[in-house]
Amino acid sequence: MALIRKGYAADWDVAMELAYRTFLKFNAKDYSEEGRSNFKAFVYGEELYKQFVMGNYQLIVAYEKEEMVGMLLLMQHRHISLLFVDGDYHRIGIGHALIESASMRVKLSARRHKKLTVNASPYALPFYEKEGFIEVKPMQLDNGIKVYPMELHI
Repeated sequence: MALIRKGYAADWDVAMELAYRTFLKFNAKDYSEEGRSNFKAFVYGEELYKQFVMGNYQLIVAYEKEEMVGMLLLMQHRHISLLFVDGDYHRIGIGHALIESASMRVKLSARRHKKLTVNASPYALPFYEKEGFIEVKPMQLDNGIKVYPMELHI
């Protein structure tokens, strides 16, 4: 099983490359050119990294030997902004382990309402449903990006 641990600044570039590469392979077909462009700008943007350094985002990574095979970016101990697992490692529990790690962070936070939220892509919707997330709003389109707002009560 992969090693799941806190991600550090030294992991950032590899994590964002994994997210973008996996997005292109599995998610991009469900998005317009505008959506693909906005996703790339978000992942590689300086603002996201700056917010990570300021502590507004927490990075959780999964390693198999020396290779990063999964990543989850958690915003303010409550919202999954990014969750990607390399395609060669799908369906072996890495995504589930990343969700469990994020859930523990939510439980340990000072937040009164213990829930984890996500705006799931069409591709990831079945995964999140299997993890126990429920849709809280119908599909939304934001800057060319289709999302299904979901939450998991912890």
